[in-house]
Amino acid sequence: MSILRFIRLCSLALTVIVSPSSFGWTKQNVNLYYPEIRDAKGNVVPLTPQVSKVFQYFEREAGLKFSVIYLPWKRAQLEVMKGNGIIYGFSKTSERLELYRFSLPVVHLPVWAISYGPENARLAELKDLKAKLVTASVGITHGIEYDRARNTIFTVQEDLLTYQERFRKLISRRSDIIFVPFANRVGREEIVQAINQKVVPGFNDPELSGRTFNVSLNPIFLDTIHFASSKTHQQYTMDKIDAAIERGAKNGSLSKLLRDY
Repeated sequence: MSILRFIRLCSLALTVIVSPSSFGWTKQNVNLYYPEIRDAKGNVVPLTPQVSKVFQYFEREAGLKFSVIYLPWKRAQLEVMKGNGIIYGFSKTSERLELYRFSLPVVHLPVWAISYGPENARLAELKDLKAKLVTASVGITHGIEYDRARNTIFTVQEDLLTYQERFRKLISRRSDIIFVPFANRVGREEIVQAINQKVVPGFNDPELSGRTFNVSLNPIFLDTIHFASSKTHQQYTMDKIDAAIERGAKNGSLSKLLRDY
């Protein structure tokens, strides 16, 4: 074993035992790519408080300093493949597993199908989506099972539209389904209420006013959300993130953080 590898292994072992913040170590600067989502006015939607807290947690527990960079999802993935940083919010697919190193799961998210019209009111499981047209952001996926089902059970039409525009596509019958992940703690009735009493009215769109959208009777997929890097860059960064996840799982700090995710 080379001396450099020995030093790296010793450093990693120490991060599993204690948080780097305990010693005030200098933090490692890392570009962190995150999907660029725009509102109806074309403005980039900022990080939610929940995601901000996740980033702060890993900065503290893994000894990192993130420079968050918003990019379209496909472009963000290319930057990561070049070794220019890591990405967050990444779901696994068969293709991605060959190209990227994934962290341990940070969070598990049930993925629900949002639809419109009586013909879609009783969607309960994957087979009910046979021959349906799904509208989704370019480069977005919801895990391996989603990846296997796309273009076999349902068809995916990728675009750069806002969520407001996608809801319009539902009512005009130009698409059938929007997939939306929600936290484990959120029940179906809460989701129905959130979509129809908060999200849609919040668009202030006369075309959507008074419309009621369906939520599938059950989650269609269970997605896992990860950090990821290329397989040839940022390996020490990913080691530290995995160590922080393992430590947080053992002492309960990560699950406590994710209660409001």
